Amino acid sequence: MTESENENGFRSWRLALEANKLSPGQMEVLQDMVDKGEAETILAAAVMLDWKDGIIHPAEHLYGF
Repeated sequence: MTESENENGFRSWRLALEANKLSPGQMEVLQDMVDKGEAETILAAAVMLDWKDGIIHPAEHLYGF
């Protein structure tokens, strides 16, 4: 089973960050997480978003499950 791309057009925030494939807007999302104290580094923010994408099932989240 292969992982599908998320709505941002890539499978992993961390892998896209490491490959320098994030747009300026996507980098801003990560930097904002650091600025707000939600993550210690840009890389940690990317890992956190990957975790959230893997844990939260989009259809279930939509319906509040």
